Amino acid sequence: MHELSVVRSLIESVKEHTPDSSKRVLKGIVIEVGRLTCVDTERLMFCFTMVQEESGLADVQLRIEPVNATVKCSQCGDEHQISRLGEACRCGSYQHQVLTGNELNLIQIEYC
Repeated sequence: MHELSVVRSLIESVKEHTPDSSKRVLKGIVIEVGRLTCVDTERLMFCFTMVQEESGLADVQLRIEPVNATVKCSQCGDEHQISRLGEACRCGSYQHQVLTGNELNLIQIEYC
């Protein structure tokens, strides 16, 4: 379950960007997860709830923003969404460049 290691790294990053002397209270974390990352968002959320209290983040909400996978066909130049790698373009080509869908980013830390 690599989602647990992803959550632990996320928490570490959040703590690095939240100074101990800060008067602000951490309220939420927003991440984006691409559809091609092989990260299961339900498991990711489960792992977060499993460790958030022991990490001192009991009242922090995690919001996951999914990123659809889009590719650009190397043959015809068409840009379109795919649900998984290995899908052919409408022109029949399997050669494409992945534009989006590989993201796994911390995009926002919210404070009160």
